[in-house]
Amino acid sequence: MSDDRVPVVLVTGASAGIGREAAAAFAEAGMTVVLAARNEERGHRAAEEIRAGGGKAQFFRCDVTEPEDVRELFARITVTYGRLDYAFNNAGVPGDGRLVDVSEEDFDRAFSVNTRGLWLCLREELRLMAEQGHGSIVNNTSVHGLRTVFPGIGAYVASKHAAVALTRVAALEHARDGVRVNALAPGPIETEMLAASEAAVGGATTWRGLIPSGEIGTPRQVADVAMWLFSPASSYVNGQTIGVDGGFLAV
Repeated sequence: MSDDRVPVVLVTGASAGIGREAAAAFAEAGMTVVLAARNEERGHRAAEEIRAGGGKAQFFRCDVTEPEDVRELFARITVTYGRLDYAFNNAGVPGDGRLVDVSEEDFDRAFSVNTRGLWLCLREELRLMAEQGHGSIVNNTSVHGLRTVFPGIGAYVASKHAAVALTRVAALEHARDGVRVNALAPGPIETEMLAASEAAVGGATTWRGLIPSGEIGTPRQVADVAMWLFSPASSYVNGQTIGVDGGFLAV
């Protein structure tokens, strides 16, 4: 069992990008971090780096599209720590291709990870947090979940809209259980996923022309807002999707 004074936070999709940087930021803030991802090598390395820096972290392999993996993850969290204070549901994949061209496999993959995988994790988090009587969940969605920014990524856009809807429903259903559920809607963030989108939708080059500040965000900027949503400072914020986007959604 963990020290009751140290918050325990789960980060999915923690082996790279926003998830990896968020896990490091949470550890720096004094939290015990549970990293979960499919890539074992990168996941273990991320946890080792946090521990080498003096933080508390442990990696558990989990494919969020597999119900048994998700159940096993939460069983291990319960046995190891006895509770879960916060969760950052960050696992996600792109979904490139115009709707008339995208394959059934790619369309299903986007929803399997970005929507169904989110729900599978939410289900376990909500059960555990409702039982313990407290908790704060932050789902990492996208500005694409609030606005159709440009064509060519229809499966991704649709899956992120669904993720926003799941956030609202979960918040409504568990508001009286001491559990808050909110979402972040990042704009362009310096990650491998953004770099990979250059060919399909122009990546950072296109985004700089759309963001009022003209700047690309960093994973740490996303993590900082997640930490605020975890904290008592946001205790009256529930069911919201907050843009972390340099002002894009204000245009």
